[in-house]
Amino acid sequence: MKIRIQTSSMNDYILYLGLLLFIAANFLGITFYSAYLSGLVVHATMILSVGLLAFREIVLSKFTLNTVVTCLIIASLSMLVIFSSGGFSNYVYMLLVIFFLRNSNFKQIVRFVLPLITALLLFTVVSSKLGIILDYVEVTPTRVRHYLGFRYSLFPSTMMLHITALTIYLKGASITYRRLTVLLLSVSWIFMQTNSRLTFISSLVLLLLGLSMKLFPKILVKVRGLLFLLIPSYIYAPLLSYFMVMRYPYLDSSILTLNRFLGERIYLAYKSLSIYGFSWIGQKIPWVGNGLDPFGNRNTSSSYLYVDNMYIQILQRYGFIFLGILIILLTLLLTYLYSRKQYLLMTILILLAFHAAIDDLMFVLHYNIFWLLLFLPFSDDLTLLEEE
Repeated sequence: MKIRIQTSSMNDYILYLGLLLFIAANFLGITFYSAYLSGLVVHATMILSVGLLAFREIVLSKFTLNTVVTCLIIASLSMLVIFSSGGFSNYVYMLLVIFFLRNSNFKQIVRFVLPLITALLLFTVVSSKLGIILDYVEVTPTRVRHYLGFRYSLFPSTMMLHITALTIYLKGASITYRRLTVLLLSVSWIFMQTNSRLTFISSLVLLLLGLSMKLFPKILVKVRGLLFLLIPSYIYAPLLSYFMVMRYPYLDSSILTLNRFLGERIYLAYKSLSIYGFSWIGQKIPWVGNGLDPFGNRNTSSSYLYVDNMYIQILQRYGFIFLGILIILLTLLLTYLYSRKQYLLMTILILLAFHAAIDDLMFVLHYNIFWLLLFLPFSDDLTLLEEE
């Protein structure tokens, strides 16, 4: 008896295997399991992941003008990353994955990614509580923070924010009160462990969005006028960020109060801009944050200086051209979603746009799978957001 495998099924298997390898390698790399993974293994896994997705692209690709345009954009962004980093960077892998999955059904991908990252988060947290890997505890005069098996306390809370956003998107108005309660309890427990209040607030806003959709299913349709005004959110957020940072030296009381609330983020961004500035094509900057190495050690060789604002970080590290291209693509995306009446997805992306002003992790694919939508406006397939 011969076993027949449909081409479409095989292509799906390749897609999911490639995505699984990419997310798992990057996810485990931010946990203390990274002590058991050499850099060579991680890079080999990501190369295999990108190779599988590239093979699928070759099999399925249709040579169109949109393909040429997106290819040129990805090549330009990748070259800027390589030039500014002084070599190949993990962000190049991310850009390639975004390119190869640009014509994939997004809801199907979310249905695969959501249980995957949920399982990985549970696996890491339980491992830390059982003592299999380190649950690093940071004690300061103002708070106690458990890292829950991760190399920094913001990592599990940001992953929980990601899970919340994907769940709200996937379920929409059909989300149950039970699911909302489970999400609220999970978000609250991680907050009590990590004391990551800004990410906690953003997660609560997403849960409020989910509850609003549950109580008033047509609420986003009724406020579509406001959503129209927020189409340039990825222009508003970086401009507002830069304005506040540049206002810091004037010691305005409102800016100083906001800076304290944001954990000195405005001051640190101002200090970094004062020292390194920014250029058209970026530069390699030796920022030192609070993250730990795979063995739980903190970098004490240099003083702390890190930029948590995604837009300022991209501006300094990858340059004005890179940031400009990204802002244009994201604005086109929100415009496209509005024209297709994808108000829920649009609202989530708007919320993440402003959250990115305090969290650079929004730039990373395994924390923000919504990056796969980046080239949606260039697609010839109008069904990529629909159920298959």
